[in-house]
Order: sequence, then structure tokens, then C-alpha cells
Amino acid sequence: MVKKILSILCVLLLAGYLVFSAVAMTDRHEDVRMCKGVDLHITDSLDIELIDENMILSLLQEQSVDPVGLPLDGIDLERIEQTLRLHPLVGNVECYKTGGDMLRINISSKVPLVRVMNNRGQDFYVDSKGEILSQHSLAVQLPLATGYIDRKFASDQLLKVVAAIDRSEFWKAQVEQINVTREGQIELVPRVGDHLLILGTPDNIEGKLDRLMNFYENGLDNVGWNKYRSISVAYDNQVVCKKRK
Repeated sequence: MVKKILSILCVLLLAGYLVFSAVAMTDRHEDVRMCKGVDLHITDSLDIELIDENMILSLLQEQSVDPVGLPLDGIDLERIEQTLRLHPLVGNVECYKTGGDMLRINISSKVPLVRVMNNRGQDFYVDSKGEILSQHSLAVQLPLATGYIDRKFASDQLLKVVAAIDRSEFWKAQVEQINVTREGQIELVPRVGDHLLILGTPDNIEGKLDRLMNFYENGLDNVGWNKYRSISVAYDNQVVCKKRK
């Protein structure tokens, strides 16, 4: 009789344990929060759109870091950020979890300022931080820099010239091409006017552009924009013009 009672107790205890385990496993499964989607925010330049949502979502899938459908606790945020930063046009990346079981990704694109096609046949872009972008065929309108420009010069001296031009709405619209001579002299090809603008060495660029602007307003407007072959502000306090023959 005792053995029978013990057997019944063992069966009841085992059944209770199985029921408890099943309920516990169900509760744990229900507690697992899955990523329902990606809330993507992209910050581009006001003038240039280089990256879009489809590009980023496709990149997440191609690199096997798409978080959708994965447990939120198991998502490697740092890996996602590092993967996106490998794209040549992506600048800063910030990734974090939000309410509603979503993953928020904030991305800013790099800002190319000039395209360089130098005397060595190299073709690349330089962004606002002096970084060389090897991405070709960007569908953006940028000044073109030609001539004797290596990567070091492009990231330093040329960037200063382009940045000064970019800060002026007039020169940003007027300058079509920047050329660097063998001697490192800066020449500008304007969109309006059949003349060459000579800045000389890449120093005090804003002062030289101001001097040119003053001459444009008080000189060219009076004599005509096509009278001179070249206009030079290479030397301090001077504007040297060469007439057409």
C-alpha cells in the first residue's frame, strides 16, 4: 500500500514538474522581444543626396546584419555601425533600440566638395574633411579640379581653396573649374566671362576672392566681362589684367 501511494506521488510530482516546465518555457518565449523593423534617419547635405533608405537596408541584408526578426537582446549594435561605416559615402552612424521593438539608425553622409582629375590620370573626390573618396560617377554637380594635384595637396591646400569658394554663394555659382599649375599656382575658370582668374599660391584665398569680387563690381561691369584674357590677384593689393590681343 505504501509503495502504491509513493508511486502515485511520484507520478503526480513528475506531471506537476512537466506542467511547470512547459508554462515556464512559454513565459520565457513570450518575454523575448523581437526586432519589428528599422527606423532609419539619413542626414545628407542640403544640396547633395548621396545615400538613401533602399541603399542602407540593402547593405544590411548583403552583410548579414539585418536586425529585423531577431531578438533585440541579441542584436550587435556595434557590428551594425561598423558595417555601415565601411561604405565609402557613409559618415557617422549611431544605432540604438527604441520603444515599439524597433531599431533606430541615424546616418550622416560624407559631403564631397570637389572632383579631382589630375595630370596622372587619377579621378577621385575630396570631402569636407579632406578625406579622399574613390567612389566614381556621383550624380552631383561639383567643381572640377585639374592639373598637378596629388592626394596630399588635394586634402590640404586644394580643400582650403574649395572651402573658401563654397562659403560664397557668388563664387560657388561662378567657379566651374580649378586648375593647379606645375608650380602650384591656383587658376579658376569661371562659368560667366571668357577670362582666366589667377589666384597664385593657395594662401589668403578669401582675401583674394574679395579683391576679385571688388574688381568684378567696379571694373568688369564697366568695361565688359570679355575684355581681358586673364585677371590676377596673385600679389597683395594688386589686380593685374591682361587684355586680349
